Amino acid sequence: MSNYLELAQLPDGSIVLRRADDHDNPIVKIEFSNESKEFLQGQELNVAKEMIRAGIESVSGSVSDFDEFFDSQKERLSKKTVILH
Repeated sequence: MSNYLELAQLPDGSIVLRRADDHDNPIVKIEFSNESKEFLQGQELNVAKEMIRAGIESVSGSVSDFDEFFDSQKERLSKKTVILH
């Protein structure tokens, strides 16, 4: 499994954070409404990046490297089931 993460915009317009060698199982998927897309004027990828960074920082403090964060959390997260409603 790759140690590299990538942020990609899919043909349907959704944005995913995924491992570089696993395009079928995104870690995070963000979809903006048409109204939001109009408001963002093509900046969806930048906004998604900041959303992901803010989410990671809210649970772990300052994060400068997504890959490093996920590698350090992988074992802990795989042992604990988390359900968000």
